[in-house]
Amino acid sequence: SLRKRSLARGQMRRLPLHLSLVVLVHSDTACERSPDACEPVILVPGVMGSRLRQHTRVPGALQTSSSHLWLPESHRLLARSALSSRSGVLGGLYRSWVKSLDPRGGSRWSVVEPDRANWGVKGVACILKAGRECVSTAKVFWDMIVALEKAGYRAGSNLFGVPYDWRLAPTENKLCADLATVLHHVTNNTRHRKALLAAHSLGNLQLVHCLNRVFSAETLAKVKALVAIAPPFGGSPQVARVLFSGAEMVSRLIISDLETRDFARQMPAAYMLLPSERVFGNDTILSLGTGDPAAREDYLGTAADMGALLRKIEAHVGPEASGMGQAHAASLRADMWEAPPVPVVCVIGAGVQTHVSFGYCEGWPRSMREEPCVLRFEDGDTTVPVRSAQSVCDHWQRQKRCLSPLSTVHPQRYRAEPFRSECVEVVHLHCKGHTMEAEGEPRGGDHCTEYHQRILHKRPTIDLVQSLAFNVNALEPRYSARAQQASELS
Repeated sequence: SLRKRSLARGQMRRLPLHLSLVVLVHSDTACERSPDACEPVILVPGVMGSRLRQHTRVPGALQTSSSHLWLPESHRLLARSALSSRSGVLGGLYRSWVKSLDPRGGSRWSVVEPDRANWGVKGVACILKAGRECVSTAKVFWDMIVALEKAGYRAGSNLFGVPYDWRLAPTENKLCADLATVLHHVTNNTRHRKALLAAHSLGNLQLVHCLNRVFSAETLAKVKALVAIAPPFGGSPQVARVLFSGAEMVSRLIISDLETRDFARQMPAAYMLLPSERVFGNDTILSLGTGDPAAREDYLGTAADMGALLRKIEAHVGPEASGMGQAHAASLRADMWEAPPVPVVCVIGAGVQTHVSFGYCEGWPRSMREEPCVLRFEDGDTTVPVRSAQSVCDHWQRQKRCLSPLSTVHPQRYRAEPFRSECVEVVHLHCKGHTMEAEGEPRGGDHCTEYHQRILHKRPTIDLVQSLAFNVNALEPRYSARAQQASELS
């Protein structure tokens, strides 16, 4: 008996290593228990949330070099933090990188493409890594991807990312075409017929353009729902400040406020984020010359005032700000008030004092190099006021344009409450809520700092995406897509 037990233990110790690893590594995940329940999830980041690579070929040569454009390698970050005079070799390297961010500054020998490695997941997870770990301030969908992978999701099978050139408008980048390709791949090569879209910030505005203006009925039928996280559908007054005098859109150790301002002026996508007249038209966004009442200039959130201010900047600055008025006029053609024909869950961050009005003591044009004071703030997520998303999502609820109601996407959550909209649901996530927690940030901690970006890492946000993805009742029996060629793939 004792001898038999010792022999048995010896045989277990002599098991082949690969079999031992299988025993230790194998775990029963949610997707393994019910493969049909883990419907594909497609992640679309916001502004500055996609990794960009620049591919350059020397004229007359066949070799092509590739490097990170956003974010740059770590030694460039050190150069920015260590050099205040921007002199020497490292200073020249930093200035060259800042200049390369201008989407109009490329040559015919170089091209910028998003990092589509690992089915796009790499390009939307993290924009700067230290070894195998992501720098905490550079996380995008990192924590959400980790949670989905623990549940059994795998890149290329039921987890995808769609990085894109966030500097450009959706009519200029390849977001719509890339997303349509992923949707058709998912439905043609997996057991699933629909996919859940989860987008953040600017990514929602670009997706609305794809859903309303580009996708055919065949492609729309492959979208289960859109989870719009921190969507600036009504714009953000802080973008007007960025374009006028600069502000910290990303860490100042990476790029200064003034250089952010000059860079943002050349970004067509930045003008999509300007405050909407229907939301902020009666509010003063910028006040110049507050120290001298006789010379004071106030700019409201109307299209006319914003356009006049941008044209004034363009005329004063010259070639470095050329095209600002034209870019603003083009952004007005993107109608965010038309509801997309798919179910939408608006996830709105709240609980943080969000700046919506700025004052400059100096008059024009000295105020463009001044740090403004905040004249007014309201509830939001540090970047997007609550009413920016709330106004548009409420308007969408009244339109009821979706082809497949939310009750078919998640009956347990939506069908039981008749007062909810069948097409659009609004969810508020207060940063001080009792359920708010994140990886490394327990309940009761500070969850309000940089909430607009960090809302992606919070447990309630991840749980919401998972609850929609794990539900198999996604198809509307009464809806059938017209069989036609997907024009966005041409």
